[in-house]
Amino acid sequence: MAVHGGTMTKTSIQHSLLVQQCARTINIALRLCGILLLVHALSSTSTRAEEQAIAPYFEVLQSAGEDAPASERLPLKAMHADVTINGGIASVILKQRFGNNGTKPIEARYLFPASTGAAVHHMEMRVGERIINAIIKEKVEAKAIYEKAKEENKTASLLEQQRPNVFQMSVANIMPGDDIEVTLHYSERITPTASIYTFVLPGVVGPRYHSPDQSTNGAQWVSNPYLTPEDTGQPDTTLDYRVNVMLSTPLPLKDLSCDTHQNSVEYVDERNVKIKLQREPGDDASDRDFIVRYRMADEKIATGLSLGDEIEGEKFFALQIEPPTRVTPDSITPREYIFVVDVSGSMNGFPLNTAKRMLDKLVGNLRPQDRFNLLLFASSNRVLSPHSLPATNNNIDKAKRLIDRSGGGGTELLPALKKAYSLGGDEGISRSIVILTDGYVSCEAEAFELIREQLGNANLFAFGIGSSVNRHLIEGLAATGRGEPFVVTDPVQCEAKAAEFNEYVSSPVLTDIKVRFDGFDAYANEPQAQPDLFADRPLVITGKWRGAPVGTIHIDGKLGDGSPYQHTFEINDEVIEKSSIDEPLRILWARERVRALADYALLTETSEAKREVTSLGLTYSLVTPFTSFVAVMDETRHHGDSPGETVNQPLPLPKGVTSNAVGGGHLGGGSVPEPSSIFLLLIGGLSLLWSRLSARNR
Repeated sequence: MAVHGGTMTKTSIQHSLLVQQCARTINIALRLCGILLLVHALSSTSTRAEEQAIAPYFEVLQSAGEDAPASERLPLKAMHADVTINGGIASVILKQRFGNNGTKPIEARYLFPASTGAAVHHMEMRVGERIINAIIKEKVEAKAIYEKAKEENKTASLLEQQRPNVFQMSVANIMPGDDIEVTLHYSERITPTASIYTFVLPGVVGPRYHSPDQSTNGAQWVSNPYLTPEDTGQPDTTLDYRVNVMLSTPLPLKDLSCDTHQNSVEYVDERNVKIKLQREPGDDASDRDFIVRYRMADEKIATGLSLGDEIEGEKFFALQIEPPTRVTPDSITPREYIFVVDVSGSMNGFPLNTAKRMLDKLVGNLRPQDRFNLLLFASSNRVLSPHSLPATNNNIDKAKRLIDRSGGGGTELLPALKKAYSLGGDEGISRSIVILTDGYVSCEAEAFELIREQLGNANLFAFGIGSSVNRHLIEGLAATGRGEPFVVTDPVQCEAKAAEFNEYVSSPVLTDIKVRFDGFDAYANEPQAQPDLFADRPLVITGKWRGAPVGTIHIDGKLGDGSPYQHTFEINDEVIEKSSIDEPLRILWARERVRALADYALLTETSEAKREVTSLGLTYSLVTPFTSFVAVMDETRHHGDSPGETVNQPLPLPKGVTSNAVGGGHLGGGSVPEPSSIFLLLIGGLSLLWSRLSARNR
């Protein structure tokens, strides 16, 4: 304490009183922090208990023991995709080759993605020179057949659907030295947007977050192991991955691109081209989607009526009609936007940086009369404001600063959606919810159900961010929310995608669409009700038909400015295209019906929809949530007491995704923000202040 001539000065007395007051304040603050830390510790204990209860579904598993060489832990040796695209229909032959470099029989399990619209309709297994065609069975029965064959030491394969875009292949009794090849056939329709056709061959199933609040029933597949970034690209972990595409179009090609991979392109002529994946040294290539975009001359798209011949007593058709020219209203009313941004562990690095750039472009396109809000979610969620704010430069800067300070934790999508719908808004203003996420969750059906319950409150637009996003979630969110899906695989796409979004929400292409058949006996049409068109894409109708190919098809609706739209399609020899792809027409109709019944719905064991989906799968040889392919080799392969160890094929993490997406990083307690970190920083700051004041007082 400062003393002058044995007597305290006025200044020193004031300083002493200030120190005492600070000490009391700091003492109270430290006690308060201690109480808060105790509360948080109790809360964390509860959270850890919940995580431990579901831990078996999240572990990054060792597939064949830590000491096993990578060659034994990776039974999948090769995957080859041969793709044939005719106009707007793609047929894919996917070959997966499994081997066993160990000394004992094994069972291999491999999780792989497919397109959300893929109709998987054939499977065969080759063991040596023998080929066994798979049969379609109800899922439970197929599983029982497979398990029985496995116990009898017979080689067998089972293909199960976990999600419309996620499948699991199991191969039992792979003997040492075996070379077993399983071949799948699937078809899908490619619908152009703004005259651009996009074919996607998904590369890898990204890790899925399964909330402690969700049921663990049927969620075991989310525990699939992943290779660490250090493992990926090593010589004994590199998959023999090949892609060959034969593209044929009815009109000359104008543009063609495949920016996701190195490839060679060979033009056979102006309408036919061969594309071949070219692997670069050290490039896994299977860790991201293989995407081909093409456009035909004069911005034309394939339109018209395709009729198929009779197959097993049924005839199928596909009608594709070009959309009208977009009409922009002279006066666009103010709008409200709720931006919901995923800042979880799987978004760390490239995905989150891309999401920030995408958000910057989206918010930057708002008009001053528009209003917006920002909700960030990971293990918890946080909002910019209780109510939407005017799109001023000051409020936009606040939003940018908020997202810059956030990141890490789980992916609690459902609470975030509930919060977004509950945020206060202005009456009479059109509202849109815009989600930016990689989609790495397992609660797709629950999210779709929640959105359906909120229809009428807002349109929903979904942006998938990353190199191999969960397209089932992204497309399903938009479909059930009556909006549009977008996928951003590269930051350079942000500006163009933001412009597309701005155009779509400003004015839909066509609404209140009605389709009528006059004289053409069409039935069992899909979709049964046409959704509003926001994007410049054609109307596509598939169905069955009877009688003669004559009559008229009428399309009515409203343009973006509210004016009526009418289009009449006369059925005659000039517009009918005799389909050379009868089987895909049949299969694609069945897949569309399954999509309408099951893809975006929560089905119960007793629901009528489940029975119809099962019947469709069995009738048209389709893999569905309730039907699976199984193939069994009659020969007993060995005479041991056990069918051998089960090896779960580890997957590479999607390109740009860090190891925070799996294990503790994706599941664990990093919320938005993490309270314990704030408390510790506060205690540290107060302690430093106390020590400095004490030093000055001495």
